Amino acid sequence: MTSKRGTVRYAPAVLLTAALVTATLSGCASTPSGATCLEPGDASNQVSATGKLGSEPNVSIPSPLYAPTTQVSTAIEGDGTELAGTEVVELAWSLYNGRTGEKIFATPYDDLKPASPSGMLPGMADALACHTVGSRLVATITPDKGFGDAGNPMYGVKADDTLVMVIDIENAYLGKSNGINMPVVQPGFPSVAVAPDGTPGLTIPTSPAPTEAKSALLKLGNGEKVTSSDTVLAQIQQASWNNQSITSSTWSDGSPKTIPMKEAPNELKDALKDTPVGSQVIVLVPTPDGDATIYVIDVLGVL
Repeated sequence: MTSKRGTVRYAPAVLLTAALVTATLSGCASTPSGATCLEPGDASNQVSATGKLGSEPNVSIPSPLYAPTTQVSTAIEGDGTELAGTEVVELAWSLYNGRTGEKIFATPYDDLKPASPSGMLPGMADALACHTVGSRLVATITPDKGFGDAGNPMYGVKADDTLVMVIDIENAYLGKSNGINMPVVQPGFPSVAVAPDGTPGLTIPTSPAPTEAKSALLKLGNGEKVTSSDTVLAQIQQASWNNQSITSSTWSDGSPKTIPMKEAPNELKDALKDTPVGSQVIVLVPTPDGDATIYVIDVLGVL
């Protein structure tokens, strides 16, 4: 990004390395809402995770521990919103090797970052569905839902090792726009089609790039309205008008962005101010080289 767009910030994904990233999620049981729910089992029930939510837990693992399936037990049950497994969440977590009982990694518990399911290990993403904000979960993750057949030699994880993850669910936001579709009556905008997971698809006109900034509301949400002092949590896809191509996307990165309204470019400020959470907007911003940057923004929440 250029310095002008430097105030649109990535919220770092809660991942160790790029080797953890996957977009394939699965589960073993379905609720009427369509969420996938993992059950507790002998392996996950054997792990002890004590301490207060929001602080690194004391974890005891009867190693070697191997789980035949990915399992999830609840160490602390929260009273917040129940997750469908599609939300952007703020988490703190600690990861262990079930074979050795040794800790692999722990996130900072005082500096939470929003992350999307697509930026998590499959077993981690699966574990969240059907649990509530404010909960601490113990997940025992099989290799196919963890690092895969190769394991992860960097962290001493062998191909058949079970991972043990203790997850604190601190907060949750929308994973995608949930607003009602709005007709775009202004001419000259790309058309946007949205996949079931929320990823936008663009059809960009072959006409010359616009020379003036403009925006339109694609979906109207019903959440609180963005103010000029808010920091907006958003899914953002950017594209080049002239190149007819996507240049960046939080949908593929697995990490949403934060947009501090006080520092954002004026084009984004104007498009987002007074927009309700749950909305989707499209913004066209001309660039000095005769191109235009296309932003499709899903407003997930305010921080």
